[in-house]
Amino acid sequence: MRINWIENKKIIILGLIIVLLTIILVLVLVLNNSKEENATMKDFTVKSGQSTREIAKNLQDQGFIRSSTWFLIYAKLHRGYIRGGVYRLSAAENTSKIWHDLSEASPSEYEITIPEGYRATQIDALLASKGIITAGEFTRIATSDEGYLFPDTYRFLPKSDPSEIRDEILSNFNKKTAAMNLSRQEVIIASIVEREAKFDEDRPKIARVYLNRLAAGMKLEADPTVQYAKGSWDPIKLSDYQNVNSSYNTYLHTGLPPGPICNPGLKSLEAALFPDSNDYLYFFHKADGHAVYSKTLEEHQENLKNYRG
Repeated sequence: MRINWIENKKIIILGLIIVLLTIILVLVLVLNNSKEENATMKDFTVKSGQSTREIAKNLQDQGFIRSSTWFLIYAKLHRGYIRGGVYRLSAAENTSKIWHDLSEASPSEYEITIPEGYRATQIDALLASKGIITAGEFTRIATSDEGYLFPDTYRFLPKSDPSEIRDEILSNFNKKTAAMNLSRQEVIIASIVEREAKFDEDRPKIARVYLNRLAAGMKLEADPTVQYAKGSWDPIKLSDYQNVNSSYNTYLHTGLPPGPICNPGLKSLEAALFPDSNDYLYFFHKADGHAVYSKTLEEHQENLKNYRG
């Protein structure tokens, strides 16, 4: 009797597996074939870092596939990696074809986001990592535009002309700041603020600190200018203040550095244009990133002692 029960259990399990496979097969046939035959090609954007689940949901929401669940099942069965970029897809394609287009084909365009505070060399590395340019091409033509390479999200074709990329980024800066009428001094200040401020509320205050120091004939003594001179945003050593021989080293030279040290975002540009009203000449950052301000050196040293021990 026990043997018969075991045999019956195996038959039941096998039957359930057959039913499940049949359902999956029906889903494949329905979802892969009941598509719009004359659907036009449309852009579909995959952002860097998006999960397969997010991609599947976007495909369904935008009408490329009927079921995000089936797409996820298909993705599990067919391992692959979907790179960020812009793809040309059609709702007439079945799920397997769309998966192939996303996981095996190259994007028709790459969508990249230039972070606030990047310098030209970092933008170059970002573009090169996506296959948009060959490393070094952008740096060679855009270093003199430092400060005006507006941080934003862009779409570029693979193997784009670096000059066209630079022109588009500069054009975006002009468009986004058209009403601000920025001076070069304000862009330089904004670039230092961008690298110094950890929170938006500190940006106008830090901008005013540097303007106050300029007005008083003091050195700016801004660490990011030394980092820029060294070519790296890595923490600087105490010896760097005097040993980094560069016109950008504001511990050695009075006044502004010769040019911007990075490409600031709108918040920092606005802070340079509309700085806070204060008499502070010194500041430092607490462990949480917020700044502590002082009017005198004695007060600054006391604050340092109280907060850092």
